Amino acid sequence: MAEVENLKQEIKQLKYENRSLHVLANNYSTGMKRKLDELQESEGRIQSDRQRLATYLQRHLFPGSSSVPPSIEASNALSSMPPASMPSAPMPSASRVLPRSGSSREQPL
Repeated sequence: MAEVENLKQEIKQLKYENRSLHVLANNYSTGMKRKLDELQESEGRIQSDRQRLATYLQRHLFPGSSSVPPSIEASNALSSMPPASMPSAPMPSASRVLPRSGSSREQPL
């Protein structure tokens, strides 16, 4: 009779642990689903921004080219190109911008 009571008590404890583990697993699953949704939304925004940037670059860097929106591969090719030269004021010499060796005084750029 005592053994039956011990087994009933053990079953009761195992059921409690099982419920606790179920709650933990459910909370974890819900949190991971939320994070996955956020990542997918972020990825969609990144792809949209990348496409808009590629279109912008296509229009402004290559205005005479076709009006077909550039593909992702085209924007990848653009990213490996050196930046276009921009007409601007001449660049200051390195001696005016970079601190001299041993100099602790900071100079604005």
